Amino acid sequence: MQIKQIISKDLAEADKFQIGILQPHGKRVRSFSYIKRQYKKHPSLFIACYNPSIAGIVFGFVKRDKVLLGELAVKKEMRGKGIGSKLVQRLAKEAKALGKKEICLGAQPDAEKFYLKCGFKPVLFAQIRHKDVPKDYLHKGFEIEKETNYKDAKRLFIHVKKYDKRLKEKAKKALNAYDVIYLFVKKL
Repeated sequence: MQIKQIISKDLAEADKFQIGILQPHGKRVRSFSYIKRQYKKHPSLFIACYNPSIAGIVFGFVKRDKVLLGELAVKKEMRGKGIGSKLVQRLAKEAKALGKKEICLGAQPDAEKFYLKCGFKPVLFAQIRHKDVPKDYLHKGFEIEKETNYKDAKRLFIHVKKYDKRLKEKAKKALNAYDVIYLFVKKL
């Protein structure tokens, strides 16, 4: 197994690989043109594991002083062999070399424990339509680290002492949120 930067000519193949695993029904999170633009800016953040063909990929995107881990995909038959962890470690090394202070991501529920094992800390992220924000939302027992207001919703970043998947439903109900997920952050 070899973990290395994806070369330009293999970027389309790596993108097709991740789409096949992460979005098999065709709904893309990021367009390929976006991925190509980001690759041109920071090619070191696009990494693959070859065995001898692609067995796993990670795509990282610079967002100010941090790197967003945008896509991480490993072939189903190759999971549990440490490939994902090695890809995350390599991404962290490359992000640090770029002078970035942290890696952050939003994870699918079935990947949350993987990121905890990789040393990421959980943050609860709630989105609430403005009309649904409880008047007493600051007094619901949640430690709000940061809040932002966008046209469509209020977004709350909530400190958690430890990961508890039941906390998502508790926050969703207490805050009238339409979406609550765990974000994961790793300081570099």
